[in-house]
Amino acid sequence: MSRPALIRLLSGVAVLALAAATAAIPSRAAASAPTGTPVVLEGTVRVLVEDYRDHAVTRHILQSSRGPVELEFDARPIGLHNGDRIRVRGRSLAMRDGKGGAPVLALDGASSGSVQLLAASTALAASMGQQNIALILVNFSDLNTQPITQADADALVFNSANGYYQENSVGQTWLAGKSFPWVTISLSSTVCDYDALATQAVAAVKAAGGNPDAYGRKVLLFPKNACTWAGLGTLGGTATNAWINGHFSTQVVTHELGHNLGLQHAHALNCDTAPMAGTCTTLEYGDVADTMGNIAAAHVSPFAKERLGWLNDGISPPITTASVAGRYVIEAYSSASVGAKAIKIPRGVDGSGRKLWYYVEYRQPIGNDAVLTSGNLTQGLLVRTATEGDDNSSMLLDMTPGSYPLENTRELQDGALGLGLTYRDAAGIAITTAALNGSSASIDVAFGGTPPPTCTRATPLVSITGQTAAVAAGTTLGYTVSVTNRDSSACAAGTFALAASLPTGFTGALSASSLSLSPGASASTSLTATSATGTAAGGYGIGTAASTSASGSGSAAIVYTVSAPLASMSDTVATDKASYVRGDTVRMTARVSAGGVAVSGASVSFAMTRSNGSVTTLSATSDATGMAVASYKSSARKDPAGTYAVAATASSQGRTASASASFTVQ
Repeated sequence: MSRPALIRLLSGVAVLALAAATAAIPSRAAASAPTGTPVVLEGTVRVLVEDYRDHAVTRHILQSSRGPVELEFDARPIGLHNGDRIRVRGRSLAMRDGKGGAPVLALDGASSGSVQLLAASTALAASMGQQNIALILVNFSDLNTQPITQADADALVFNSANGYYQENSVGQTWLAGKSFPWVTISLSSTVCDYDALATQAVAAVKAAGGNPDAYGRKVLLFPKNACTWAGLGTLGGTATNAWINGHFSTQVVTHELGHNLGLQHAHALNCDTAPMAGTCTTLEYGDVADTMGNIAAAHVSPFAKERLGWLNDGISPPITTASVAGRYVIEAYSSASVGAKAIKIPRGVDGSGRKLWYYVEYRQPIGNDAVLTSGNLTQGLLVRTATEGDDNSSMLLDMTPGSYPLENTRELQDGALGLGLTYRDAAGIAITTAALNGSSASIDVAFGGTPPPTCTRATPLVSITGQTAAVAAGTTLGYTVSVTNRDSSACAAGTFALAASLPTGFTGALSASSLSLSPGASASTSLTATSATGTAAGGYGIGTAASTSASGSGSAAIVYTVSAPLASMSDTVATDKASYVRGDTVRMTARVSAGGVAVSGASVSFAMTRSNGSVTTLSATSDATGMAVASYKSSARKDPAGTYAVAATASSQGRTASASASFTVQ
């Protein structure tokens, strides 16, 4: 889905379905059945997410002609973002339990007319490019502690969090802006009033000569106060606030900024007998491999990246749609390469006709995903479900249920689908981890009615790589022998016996006699080969083979070329300067040739004689141009001034040549 399509599936006048799914997460505790005079209001909605340790509260404040009104849903609203203009219908416009604040409007159930979208905000369109941030450090009238320095706050937001978003977005989103020195506001730390906190903080910065209004996004850091949430963020839009309540970590900052960009929480489904069966509990922050959970600042899910335009928008790396049975290959999710980062598998539609998907990815401890150190999250595939058009629907599934009690986030730490394992749902969709190699994963997908996979054997693919340029007789060369198991995914792993064939008179050996490989996997070992000293000039074939009794044998070969003996050899030597100051580095070069042709691989010994007669010897080997280089760092205290001599002696194939030069040291 393209980036603007991710901004909204519907634009103009649109109806938001409020029907709750089985795993729905209410934005507030449901109000009692609404009664009283019908109320219809229009205005711009302000959406805020309060993040507590084990739960969240999402507030919807409608800025209407009657002033601010808090909306209370009996099912979670789908798709509302900060700045949306909506029309709502409800009853019982009243204050909540006499506690003050905005009056509450209980909406008319989950009927389709309860909420209408009149104009969508640019919640997700604002997720690309530079995010301009005013970083404000706030103290209270009774709590002037400054628990983080301005420099450390800068590093937290503009280094750590910025690096996180640059990597997640493949360089398409980054943070920039300015931090302002600590300000003290009149609000007490014993009062939880985030709007007053933000208003007073901005006013205090302005009074000190700052201009925070030049930045669309404001991040407020302050010592822990009476608010019991760790962070709070407005959900989407171009003018956003993020409140960081004493929890100064990359995870909390990236989480709240994720809300500002329009991201909802990353949930998980925790079931006791199967990934989507038995007794199941939805965990609000259960996705342990996503910063929009509450465990670690790992990459956000492919569903979230697709909505933001960081994947699959025609410019960003793709997500492959696996709509037919077959084998699909994806790259490690957080790697810097630009191949397919995930696959999405259709799994039907819901009661409203919206498409349902599986999203499958392969995490490795690369970049920001290096925080994934627990369980098996980097040893298999991560599988999520999501509903198209519902940005609050991402759900990580547990592929090894029953490890820990329900409602325990630790249960998801071993939630990956391991190598050789298959997940099959009630509709017959099967996902199999066919191969993993650290940089990519092979995934077999089957659908209901597709015959179960059978084992099909194939000869292994063998290759040998290494130097092919001519060398002198007696030279030892090293080669890399690679083997790929080409059996189908239904086959068991195989052990491939290795063998090498060397010409008569050559010596050498493989570093391993066998390689054990799963279907689709590759591995390599090394082979050395040395020709006899008197071997005649010419090309000599070196062969390798890998075989199993079940799959047969594959082979490969490479040519070892022996060069003709040198008729004569010459050597020249020079230094990069004629005169040096003590403490300079002297760069000595020798060029070796035979019959006017450069000699590579010649051993060159540089003997440098100081003005006092002491000698230092350095060694080098000539390259393809015949050039050998050595450097000497002179000592300002120990090396005497005067004239120095350097002699270079080159040897190859029993021939030697020498040359000399001189330089001065002052």
